[in-house]
Amino acid sequence: MDLIKKLLGIIALSLLLSGNAYADNIKDFQIEGISLGDSALDYFEKKELKKLTRTNKSKVYDKYCSNESQKISQKFTTYEKGICFYTKRNDKSYIIESIAGFQDFPNNIAACYNEQDNVDKEIRKLFPNTKREVYDEYKNPIDRSGQSTERDIVYVFNDGSEAGTACLKWGKKWLKKNPKSSTHLQVFLDTKEYAKWLKDGMK
Repeated sequence: MDLIKKLLGIIALSLLLSGNAYADNIKDFQIEGISLGDSALDYFEKKELKKLTRTNKSKVYDKYCSNESQKISQKFTTYEKGICFYTKRNDKSYIIESIAGFQDFPNNIAACYNEQDNVDKEIRKLFPNTKREVYDEYKNPIDRSGQSTERDIVYVFNDGSEAGTACLKWGKKWLKKNPKSSTHLQVFLDTKEYAKWLKDGMK
């Protein structure tokens, strides 16, 4: 019998959990009802996906996002700031390799860290036998000014896939060029290949 799938979602700044709390397969977990390995075509029309494709210099993955300014589905309501997911470029099946939900904490990194810790306590209950890695506040390499910081808590599964949280605080120079950015919390699920791509510097 398959394990019951679980939902990871922030509602009223807390984690909503359901199902068996001790599964160890990342595909048994969901963000907004979506799991790694699902086809985006099960949730979106192809015309929606093509309209919101965001390219990357690596020419490896395509990025799709739903947020307040770009609603691609009214059924996704758990995450205030929306969701983003990646598929391999030119994958006609649109298989999801990474998905993340976002929650804003405008100008309040302390509140973001506090909620990240609260969420992590619940995630640890779900992944008691999974390797846990903590990356304390470090400079976000995306912002070359060195002003933006990030803090990650990552769970690495035996197959190399990853789940976890991240708090991002953008610096003044970044915000000047990207005014829509905000301090925020991410809850994410990544396949082994996608996680490696990130660690390799998105080459």
